[in-house]
Amino acid sequence: MLSVDLHSHTFFSNCGIHTHLELLNQAKALGIKALAITDHGPLLDSRITPPFFDRLKDPVPGVRLYKGMECNLADLDGTIDLPKNFAKHLDLVLLGIHPNTEEGLGEDVYTRALINAISKNPAIDIITHPDSGTYSVNFERLCETARLAGVAIEINNSRVMLGRSTAEKMTRLISACKKTECLIVVNSDTHAIGELGRDEDVRPLLEAESFPTDKIVNRDPETAEAWIQSRIHNKRNLR
Repeated sequence: MLSVDLHSHTFFSNCGIHTHLELLNQAKALGIKALAITDHGPLLDSRITPPFFDRLKDPVPGVRLYKGMECNLADLDGTIDLPKNFAKHLDLVLLGIHPNTEEGLGEDVYTRALINAISKNPAIDIITHPDSGTYSVNFERLCETARLAGVAIEINNSRVMLGRSTAEKMTRLISACKKTECLIVVNSDTHAIGELGRDEDVRPLLEAESFPTDKIVNRDPETAEAWIQSRIHNKRNLR
C-alpha cells in the first residue's frame, strides 16, 4: 500500500466514478497520508472547475491534498493542454499519451513527442504510463531525458493489474529507469476506489530489479513533499 499516491481521477475526468471527497475519505480510511487528484486536461473533455483549484483546502484532516492535472499531448511537437490560468494553483503536472493522439505512428514518433514535451514544458513533473501498448516508446531515451530534467517516470500499478501492460514490459521500464538513474513515482492511477493506493502488482517487480529506494520520489510523505516543493516554481512562473 502506498503512503503517497500521486495519480487519481474523479468523475470530472469522465473516466473516474467518484467525487473528490470520496477519494480523500477512502485515502484516510486506508492510512494514505497524501493524495494527488489529477483529472485529465481539456483535450479529453474533462471538467476543469475553478472551485477545486482555488477553494478546496485539505478538506479531510490527515490527508494532504495535492492538486494536479494529467495533461495530454496537443500535437507531436510536444505542445500539451495545460491551461496556463490554472497553473498557479497546481502542485503537480502529469503528462501521458492518451486516445486524442493518433495510433500506429511508431516508437520513434511517440518517443520524440514526449521528449519534445519535456523540453518545451518545464511544468511537467511526471510522465505517466509510458509502457502503454498502444503508444510504444523507447524507454532508455525517454528516461535519460527525464533524468536530465528532474522529471519522474511513473510505475503504474493499474496498468499491470488491469492487463493493459505486462510484468515483462514493466520490468523493462524499471530496468531502463535504473540504468539511467532517473527518478520514478509509483502510482495507482485510480479510477475506482478499490484501486486507491495499490502497488502490489509492481512492488515485486521493483524489488526483483533491486531498484534503489532513494530514486522513488513518493517513498514517504516527507520526500514527496520536498520533491513537489522543489519543482513548484516551474508552474508558478508560467507566462
